Amino acid sequence: MARGSVARAARAVNGQVRLTTPLTRSMPRTSLAAPNLRVVTPCRHSINALRQYATMTPSRAIVASEPAAEHHGGDNWSLQDIQVPTELKDGEILVEMVATGICHTDLSLTAPGQGQTFPIVPGHEGSGYVKAVGPNVTKPIKPGDPVLLSFDSCGNCKECHEKRPAYCDTFAPMNLYGESDVFKSSDGSSGIGAKFFGHSSFAKLSVVKESTVLPAKDLIQSKEELQLFAPLGCGIQTGVGAILNLVKPSPSDTVMVTGLGGVGLSAVMGAKIAGCKRIVAVDRNQERIDMAIELFGATDGLNTTDLTDLTAAMKEVAGGRGPNVVIETTGVPVVVESSYYSVDTRGAYVQVGGPVSPDYRFSLDLVQHLFRGIRLWGCVEGDSFPGEFIPEMIKHYRAGKLPVDKLVKYYPADDFKTALHDMHAGKTIKPVLLW
Repeated sequence: MARGSVARAARAVNGQVRLTTPLTRSMPRTSLAAPNLRVVTPCRHSINALRQYATMTPSRAIVASEPAAEHHGGDNWSLQDIQVPTELKDGEILVEMVATGICHTDLSLTAPGQGQTFPIVPGHEGSGYVKAVGPNVTKPIKPGDPVLLSFDSCGNCKECHEKRPAYCDTFAPMNLYGESDVFKSSDGSSGIGAKFFGHSSFAKLSVVKESTVLPAKDLIQSKEELQLFAPLGCGIQTGVGAILNLVKPSPSDTVMVTGLGGVGLSAVMGAKIAGCKRIVAVDRNQERIDMAIELFGATDGLNTTDLTDLTAAMKEVAGGRGPNVVIETTGVPVVVESSYYSVDTRGAYVQVGGPVSPDYRFSLDLVQHLFRGIRLWGCVEGDSFPGEFIPEMIKHYRAGKLPVDKLVKYYPADDFKTALHDMHAGKTIKPVLLW
C-alpha cells in the first residue's frame, strides 16, 4: 500500500488508524501485521458518520446562527461552505438555485426571540434547476428542468383540499421553522437546519419539498426570466393576491395601500390590474410614493411624515369618506389603527403585514365595527394557490400589467450584506441574490 493510500484510509476512518512506524513503498505487506502498527476498529458511530458524509455534496449557503440579544435581522447571517445530502428521501428534490429574493420574513424569523432553532438556512423566494429527483415525486419534473418555488403545505387538510394552502392546518410549523440537521457543516461535524418554507433557498444547492415546487418549463423563456420570477413565490403574490384573490374589488372602488415595500407595491399593481378608479399609496418615503404613481399604477399618494391625525388625512386623500379597501402591510400600530378607522362604510380592511412587535394587540370598537359593516380580513400569501396564481401573474407580466422588473435589483449572493443594507436604507425595493 502506498503512503498516500494509507494516509487516505486513515483520514477515512476519522483518525482511528494510528501508525507508530512510517510506511514506505518498499515495506512488505507483512509489515502491516508488525507489532508496532496498531489498527483500531472504528465504532459504529464513526462508520455511520462516514457513510452519511459520503452521501453529501458541497454547497454555499447563507446560514443564520444563534443571534445575540442586541442583533437585528440579518446581523447573524454569514456565507458558509456546507454539505447538502444527495441521497434524497420521499418527496424531496435537489435544486440548484439561480436566484433568491430577500423577504422581510427571512429577517424577522431569524431575529432574537422568534422561537427559531439555529443554525438554519433561510430563504423562501427561490428559483432554479432540478439536479435530482427523489423517490415518489409525482410532479412532472426531471433533472435539468427549471422550477419556481413557493411555500409549503400538507396537501391533506380541509384548507389544502379547497385550494387554500396558505391556511393549511400546519402552515406555521412547516414553513416558519423548517427542519433541524438537514444540512451539515463543511467538515460534517454539526447539523444545520433547512426546509425553511419547504426549501431554504439561500443556498446554491438545496433539498426542497415537492409541495413547494412549480414546474416552470412551459412558463419561462430564459434563465433571466427564471431569475426575475423568483420573488413571485412569496412577496409579490402576497400583495397582488390580496387584491385579486381575496378582495376582488370593482373598478369603482378606492383602494389604499399602506407601506410601499415589495408587498405594498405589488398590491398597488394588483389594484391597477383590477381597474380600480383610485389607488392611494401611503408611506413616509416620498420617493416610494412617487414610484408608486409613476411606475406601478397609483393615482394618489399620502406621506405620513409629521401627520398628527392620520385617519383624517387618509379619509381626505381617498375622497372624504375614506377608502373602500385598505391593504395594510406595515404592522405599525398607529398605521394599523388609523387605516382601519379610515375605511368607508361596508368597506374592507385587509391585514397583510405582521405586527412590528409580537406583543401588539389591536383594540376594536365593536359597536362602531358593527354599524359600519366593515369586513376585517387577515391574509397570508395573498390567499394564493401558487400552482395556478403564479402562472396568472406571469401572464400579467407579459401583458405589461405587472412590471416586476421595476421592483427587482440583483446582487451576487456573496454581496448579501450590501443587499440588506440597501433594502434597509430604502435604496432597493426587492433585492434578489444570484447564485
